[in-house]
Amino acid sequence: MQIGTGIYTPSEAASLLNERPDTVNRWAWGYSRTRNDQHKAHPPLIRTELPRVDGQKAITFVELIELLYIRAFERAGVSWNQIKEAARVAARMFSTDHPFALRHLYVDPGSLYGSLREEDGSESLVQLVGHGQHAMPQLVKPYLEQIEFDVNDVARRWWPMGKAAGIVVDPMKAFGAPVVEQVGIRARSLAAAYDAELPAFGAGAVNRVAWTYDIEPEHVQAALRFREWQSRAA
Repeated sequence: MQIGTGIYTPSEAASLLNERPDTVNRWAWGYSRTRNDQHKAHPPLIRTELPRVDGQKAITFVELIELLYIRAFERAGVSWNQIKEAARVAARMFSTDHPFALRHLYVDPGSLYGSLREEDGSESLVQLVGHGQHAMPQLVKPYLEQIEFDVNDVARRWWPMGKAAGIVVDPMKAFGAPVVEQVGIRARSLAAAYDAELPAFGAGAVNRVAWTYDIEPEHVQAALRFREWQSRAA
C-alpha cells in the first residue's frame, strides 16, 4: 500500500458519508439475499484494494470518494444495476479500477453511462446527463465543489462541509482522518481536547485549547462545527 492511500473502516466511512455502516458494507463488498428459497448474490459497486487484516475490512480514500458519488446516485433514484453498468462502462472507457473517482466522469459530456429501460421494454445504454436522464450535472455539482483532483483527474482531497468550513479529508495527512486544513490537526483531537477542558474553563475552553495547540480559536471552532455537522447528519 502506498503512502497517502488513506484507510477507513466501514464505520469511519459511514460517519464521513452520513450513512449506515451496513449500507457502506453493501456498496463496497456486496451482499446476498434469499427470497422464495432463491439465493441471489449482489456484487459490490466498487473494487476494493485493501486486504482484510484479522477479518477487518477497510477502504482507501479513492474508494471513499466513489462511495460518495454512489450515495448521490442512489438518492437520485438510480438503481443498483444502473450504477453497476455505469461503473463497468466507465472503467473500460478510462482504463481504471475506480471510475467514480474521476473528474471527467462527471464533467465531460457523455462520460457517465447507465442501462435504462425504454418505453418499448428494451434496454439501452444511455448517457446519464441532462434533463430526463437523472440530471446528473446538477446532482453532483455540490460534490465537485468539495473535491480537489490531481493532474490525472483523480480525486485527491475532499472537504465534506465545503471548502469554506476548513475541514479536509486528505490521504496525505493523518492517514486520511479529517483535519483542520490550515493547521493539519485532526478535528477529532481538537474536539476531544475541548471536551476535556470544558469542565474547568467553561466558555473559555475554546481559547484554552487554542493556546495549548498554539493555533487560533477559529480552528478549534471549525473542529467543533464539523463534529456537530456529523452528529446532525447521522
